Amino acid sequence: MIVKFFRRGQGSGAGPLNYLLVAKGGKPREGAKVLYGDPRLTEQLINTTPFKQKYKSGVLSFTEDATQFTDEQKKDIMQRFEETLFVGLEPDQYDILWVEHTDKGGRLELNFVIPCQELRSGKRLQPFYAGADLVRVNAFKNIINQEYGLTDPNDPERKRLINPYVNNAPRPTPYDRPPKSKEKEQEKEDNEIIANPESTFALKEAIDRRMRHSLAEGSLNNRSSVRYALEGMGLTIKRATKSSISVAHPKMKRNVRLKGTVYEEGFQALAEERQQDYERVSESRGNRDLRTWTKGMEIKKAYHQELYGDIKAPEPLDLEIKDVVSMEQSQDATPRVDTPAPQRSYNGPRP
Repeated sequence: MIVKFFRRGQGSGAGPLNYLLVAKGGKPREGAKVLYGDPRLTEQLINTTPFKQKYKSGVLSFTEDATQFTDEQKKDIMQRFEETLFVGLEPDQYDILWVEHTDKGGRLELNFVIPCQELRSGKRLQPFYAGADLVRVNAFKNIINQEYGLTDPNDPERKRLINPYVNNAPRPTPYDRPPKSKEKEQEKEDNEIIANPESTFALKEAIDRRMRHSLAEGSLNNRSSVRYALEGMGLTIKRATKSSISVAHPKMKRNVRLKGTVYEEGFQALAEERQQDYERVSESRGNRDLRTWTKGMEIKKAYHQELYGDIKAPEPLDLEIKDVVSMEQSQDATPRVDTPAPQRSYNGPRP
């Protein structure tokens, strides 16, 4: 599981609510389910919030399938996340909407939207600020992952073997995904790029694809095999550090820096050692995360009490129904014959 907060938060409430619940054409979004909260109330609170940052939204994203969780487990994770954000506040002091998504291959996503307003006073409420809250939220994430046996994003096995984001390479967006092609066509295209590169970016991407292919075939098992593979592409090894390899191409003026586990010195042994170290200190990491979370909760609770501690909950509404009935009866002195005295009943909420 990972915890992600989105940057948006200055528009109307319709924006996040439509994203969570509505598909194209105005139809209900498939795989979306409200788990807790009232979408209409959340939207109204966002629209009436006077501050520049009107809402905070994000997601608890899992690699596990949604069917692997019971309703009680999802409820437990959501409540403990709320406690992590709003420690020291009562439930009537904030609003939060939880929406489940299962439309991404069936894996579970727990989306949340929070209006940035403390509800008793109308003061500004900041649910998450990275500088103050990131360490505590990360500790919460680690605790939940370990307790439920979930995929751990910190596991060395999940580290990239190839890092495409060096040499100032642009990061992909949903609108510039590479076209799909067959393996042989891609290999032919990569060979042409390596033979006649048009740019450093294109050359590096082609090299990385070839190295991934070699990894899948099992032909790379140490740094010597990596160097041999690179030289077989017509490249010259110019520099090799503990964490990267720089190569030169006869038709390129600039060297290309290759980075990722596969290019590191002794990458196979290094990966095995990291995994062993990670598993060996698992218990100590859990204790450290618990201490971090507990200390962070104390600090955040004191912060909330300083801001909102003098704001009391409204007193229950007391309509004094009995006094009203007795007063009316005393004012009506005329006896009623064969007519029972009227009995007033109150069906509204009682104090």
